[in-house]
Amino acid sequence: MAHSGLQREVLHLYRRSLRNAYSKPPATRDKFVLYVHYNFRHSSKGGGVSKRDVSTIEYLIRSWRKTLEMWETGALRDCWVTKDMWEWGQSQKLLRQPR
Repeated sequence: MAHSGLQREVLHLYRRSLRNAYSKPPATRDKFVLYVHYNFRHSSKGGGVSKRDVSTIEYLIRSWRKTLEMWETGALRDCWVTKDMWEWGQSQKLLRQPR
């Protein structure tokens, strides 16, 4: 199935964000990965936007690009995630279980 230009742009940004998250220090990597998944998938964030709502999608792309540019500077070593994000990540089985 062929993707539209906007869909390709979102997928590219998602993959680029995950690659960047996996390049972070191992102690904080899970937080960055959860932050990316949450912002792209959760219904209150990017996952709740209709495919036809082009202006909102373009806005989210612009704002996420700014976030990613900040992450790519290398100065950012940790990020803050809320309790809701942790609970969502556990319900989606995105977080590794402690050993």
